[in-house]
Amino acid sequence: MRGWASFAIVVAVATTLAAAGKPSGTLDAAIEALGADHITSIEYSGYGKWYLFGQEPNPLLPPPEYEVSRYIATIDYARATKRVQRVNIETADPERLRQVPHEEGADEYVVGDVSWITGAPGGPATGLPVTSIPEPKNVEERAMEIWATPQGFLKAAEANHATSTPTADGGSEVTFMAGKHKFVGKINALNQVQNIHTWIDSPVLGDMLCEASFTGYRDFGGVMFPAHIVRTQGGKLRLNITVSAVKLNPDVIIPVPEGMRAAMVAPVKVTVDQLAEGVYWIRGGQWHSVAIEQGDHIVVVDAPLDEARSLAVIAKVKETIPGKPIKYLVNTHAHFDHAGGLRTYVDEGATIVTMPMNQDFYQWAWRAPHTLNPDRLEQSKKTPKFEQVTGGKLVLNDGNRPVEIYQQVGTAHNDAIVMVYLPAEKILIQVDAWNTEAVTAPKPDFVNPYMVNLYENILRLKLDVGQIVPLHGPRTATVPELRKAILLD
Repeated sequence: MRGWASFAIVVAVATTLAAAGKPSGTLDAAIEALGADHITSIEYSGYGKWYLFGQEPNPLLPPPEYEVSRYIATIDYARATKRVQRVNIETADPERLRQVPHEEGADEYVVGDVSWITGAPGGPATGLPVTSIPEPKNVEERAMEIWATPQGFLKAAEANHATSTPTADGGSEVTFMAGKHKFVGKINALNQVQNIHTWIDSPVLGDMLCEASFTGYRDFGGVMFPAHIVRTQGGKLRLNITVSAVKLNPDVIIPVPEGMRAAMVAPVKVTVDQLAEGVYWIRGGQWHSVAIEQGDHIVVVDAPLDEARSLAVIAKVKETIPGKPIKYLVNTHAHFDHAGGLRTYVDEGATIVTMPMNQDFYQWAWRAPHTLNPDRLEQSKKTPKFEQVTGGKLVLNDGNRPVEIYQQVGTAHNDAIVMVYLPAEKILIQVDAWNTEAVTAPKPDFVNPYMVNLYENILRLKLDVGQIVPLHGPRTATVPELRKAILLD
């Protein structure tokens, strides 16, 4: 993350180009044409679509799509600061509801090496207090977006001594390094930035390609700016915006909330709750895992977020169940927040237990290099080991405590998702179906179809469940509570 802050300082002291005629299609001509030499900040607003990248219903499908009724991006180039305000409503799949439909607002920030989101839990309609939540994992993406704008790219190219190669159509390809990040942009013969390519780190995809394309340039009150912006990440859509207004050099004052800088570098903390003899709920923030002791080894359920989280969980599991290796990691599904820590368990020597579709995706994705942020698997080059959940069920049995793994069928959330059942303890471990909201949370005005599907799967499999353990959520729960939550009792 440090590279982005130092890069912002370089941009701030970049020299200003003289406003003289330049050969068309060159970096100098584009800087002059787009006013990058005198723009210190910019705000653009519009509408369009936003895509929940990394949350695809399965790895072969596009991300869930949201209609964006209002999008406002405010950028201060000198301070490497950006704020995005977005109001979106999900577009429901006409044949299969992929997400719970709702309107939500996002208010996202990055200031140098600090990133956070501000909003009311559950959306503005809940009436709950507005809170600011640190998001260190989003610093790189949000900082990248500052320089993946036309004027931002030009300022950064000038400051970082870019090289230019003429293209056959009268434009040029401009390349530079900003710290460890490479940027490649195309300037066309009209002196417009046509597209930008760069790479950021993804715990799942490694050095992930990010692309931005710009079309329909026009004069927005004295500044040339594209009327249409499309961004992709990892080959999938991330943003598709029609720009309706642009403000030149607005005042941008974004104070960093108290304690937010410390939160960026705070170590990952996990705690342990014993669910039964040899069964432990490894909790941490909004993401949890479960450790299950078997014979001469350990089974861990889920590896959320990234390597830092996995290392903290592994250390806590070994402290809680000493002297036994982690033999299996049960991956619930391929959403990035539940797959980002898997590579660490591969390096640990664990076998990844997952659905066949997910295995195919991981084997493809993990062939990509991880040079921007080399993780342990990048260094060890160990070969991943997999065991598939086929036919809807797999049992890991040590002769004493069976661990039953079932495909959760019929859920619109994900096509290749599993839940884990411990028959001796009557414990069901599930994810993203029911986050067991706090007892004091306001009652929703609709029935969550994911929760209904969870209950239907319990009935279908005839599971005798005494305790439902979520991999998101503040507490365990019971089947009677689930029935009440879906308005059956």
